[in-house]
Amino acid sequence: MNDIIKISNNNGSLTVSSVQVAENFGKQHKDVLKAIENIRAQNCAVTQMFIESAYQAGTGKSYKSYEMTRDGFTLLAMGFTGKAALEWKLKYIEAFNLMEHQLKSQQKHLNALETQARADRAAAMRINAENRRLKLLFDNPQWKDMQLSGIGIETLGLKKIEAATGIDVGNALPQTEKTWSATEIGNAFGVSSMAIGKKANALGLKTEQNGIFVLDKSRHSNKEVSTFRYNRNGVEALAKALGIGKYQLN
Repeated sequence: MNDIIKISNNNGSLTVSSVQVAENFGKQHKDVLKAIENIRAQNCAVTQMFIESAYQAGTGKSYKSYEMTRDGFTLLAMGFTGKAALEWKLKYIEAFNLMEHQLKSQQKHLNALETQARADRAAAMRINAENRRLKLLFDNPQWKDMQLSGIGIETLGLKKIEAATGIDVGNALPQTEKTWSATEIGNAFGVSSMAIGKKANALGLKTEQNGIFVLDKSRHSNKEVSTFRYNRNGVEALAKALGIGKYQLN
């Protein structure tokens, strides 16, 4: 008898095969199928706990089987008695718990990677924005050939240039475009910030053409999270998608 219990991830639900359960509990598979179908027949609410499937026998022929959720397995196993059955029930409980823990750990790791990726993207976009502004400055004939202490201004950055020259570089550059948060736009549109974010995600509006990712304090914690701020182009795209005719943003 195989002591390894295989727990599958079936579209987000942890399941076990009726074939495996029959083998582990020393039952004929046809009897396990009959027990499952009796349970399903008594209450339609449990149907989702038993997912119809199929398995291939050694002959190559396919036969009906079921994938059972944790609750489905619990209902079925209630009818299995004896010392050996109890030992297998405990093993299945342990296997389900272990798999659930592993999936939660994996999801937590993926969420952390996603948050870091958004933060990295926001930082990269801010750097690119400053580089574009510096390029506009370098293209100005008044600044193009300027050297500061033998170091090209390309290596410095705006604040160091201003400190070295005493000149307000910002006045020589185009102003950074204004952006708005989902909350600010939602207030202007008369909808929730969640509705703004949901529509933006559905339409794929969170791009460099429509705004920028920035790090901001979470409303629920002191941690910085990556959020998207929309420029005028992004706001207009949202207004059109939501059918907003008139609105006012500060």
